[in-house]
Amino acid sequence: MEAKYGLLVLTFYVAIFTGAKCDIYTSIQKITALAEMEDKLFKEFEVFLQKSDTKGEIVPDTVIRFYNERKTDGHLDKCLDMAHPVRAFYIQHRVYNEWGAMIEDLKANKTIALQPTVAGFLHKYKSVMTSLGFWPALGDVAGAADNILRLWNVFDLNVKDIIDGEIASTMSRPLKKNEIEFITGTAKNLEMVYYHLSLLSELYNRTQDEAEKENYRKRLNKEYYLIKTRTSSTLLAPTLAYTDFQRFQAHNLVIKEATRSSISQDDINSFFAPPNTFMKLCRGPAKSKIVESKLRCYLRKTAIPIYMAKEEVVNYTPRISLFHDVISNDDIRQLKKAGTKKLTHSRTGGGYVTRLRVSQTGWVYDQAIPQVSRRLARRIANIVNLDTTFRSKASPVEPWQVLSYTTGGYYGEHIDPDIGDEFLWNMTEAVQGPRALWRKHTGQRIATWMFYLSDVEAGGATVFPKLEARVPVVKGAAAFWYNLTPSGKIDRRTQHAGCPVILGSKWVCNKWIHEVSQEFKRPCGKTVASEDFYEDEYMPPY
Repeated sequence: MEAKYGLLVLTFYVAIFTGAKCDIYTSIQKITALAEMEDKLFKEFEVFLQKSDTKGEIVPDTVIRFYNERKTDGHLDKCLDMAHPVRAFYIQHRVYNEWGAMIEDLKANKTIALQPTVAGFLHKYKSVMTSLGFWPALGDVAGAADNILRLWNVFDLNVKDIIDGEIASTMSRPLKKNEIEFITGTAKNLEMVYYHLSLLSELYNRTQDEAEKENYRKRLNKEYYLIKTRTSSTLLAPTLAYTDFQRFQAHNLVIKEATRSSISQDDINSFFAPPNTFMKLCRGPAKSKIVESKLRCYLRKTAIPIYMAKEEVVNYTPRISLFHDVISNDDIRQLKKAGTKKLTHSRTGGGYVTRLRVSQTGWVYDQAIPQVSRRLARRIANIVNLDTTFRSKASPVEPWQVLSYTTGGYYGEHIDPDIGDEFLWNMTEAVQGPRALWRKHTGQRIATWMFYLSDVEAGGATVFPKLEARVPVVKGAAAFWYNLTPSGKIDRRTQHAGCPVILGSKWVCNKWIHEVSQEFKRPCGKTVASEDFYEDEYMPPY
């Protein structure tokens, strides 16, 4: 089993970093379409087996065994809702591994493969793959396993619940042994030591077969020994007893400590890392009760006297706000519809596909949905008093960035401005040349406006670790903050992250606002340390 998954991480990373088509695990739409297609394919498979039996055609025992296991799976979990991380994983695992192995068994013997009914089903299988337009690769299965491990890590889930298929009190079918083995291999290759050993320990505790139990005990002992010796500085350099007796004793002590006949839960827990601020914020609010008690909600004045914006202040300095009821369901539907057509695997600011960002991104130009764009741009401008009109040259805003997060999807800690050059006005034409006309000479991203286009069942909050601030996902609301201080410097206090989605899917839409055209709308600060000023009526009473 170890050999089978030994190349998992290499294949996973090669797939991810070479831009291979391993993006099903990041797309709730593709996972759902795959699950529905697999369900239809299994019905075709049942018909195929009935016909082959009637005609007396030979079918390998492994194929019959696959049929029985798949039928049992269907009884245990008939739901096709891919908003559950365990279900999303095992669907991709089953299609890639089990369906793939079954098809190979049918093809292995030419005499069997050439039988009319078998040949007809193989042709049907191929046509289904073609019509769907995508099929899971090993990188997709590894990515789905990584999503489960990320949820476990960030939200401190219970390993027994995960294996039993229970996440946030929502059930799917339990994971099978080969599926647990796959996640165990992923944890090992990603060097998630605590999670790797915990899964091995759970496999050891659950099996009733004595031979299997002994095999897992040996694997657990071996992995523990390798980890302890690999991470010990005492073993990094050779020692000689007659020249360094103390070091020799320390060397022997490490070996003795690493060599165990049995591994206890305390031994495994020694590798557990305490949660950082990002994880704590994802789990819930981190501000003290005194600080939280000073946060307020307001009816904020806008450029239109009769329109007051519903502002919930999440943090005062720098100010981070959540504006409620700022986008209608119809506008949400049109943004999602336009964005869905453009969705691809999200990339970081450097243009890379990494584990730091697990989502799908679609860029929608304002002219693609002109009426919606004009309406929303005016609303943003009225609330925050910034120029938000998209222009073909030196535009003060970027196109709409629609983002879709499936279960386990997230974005690690980052800042929104370009970090290569804080003051972009001095960039030469040679540097600006490759950029589109609308992007040239626009300055930094001065502010971020982020619409929430959906609710989520659990998880998905936007968090600011340096400020201990947390913005929950509220459909129809929008978060707003300045990325630059009034002096024009990048405000690194606004470093933020999107927490993993536990259940459901999360949709957001960013409208990034640039410095150009904002000179008289957001005046520069008098000093480098200047902060934005808000009228007293919007500040908390003291």
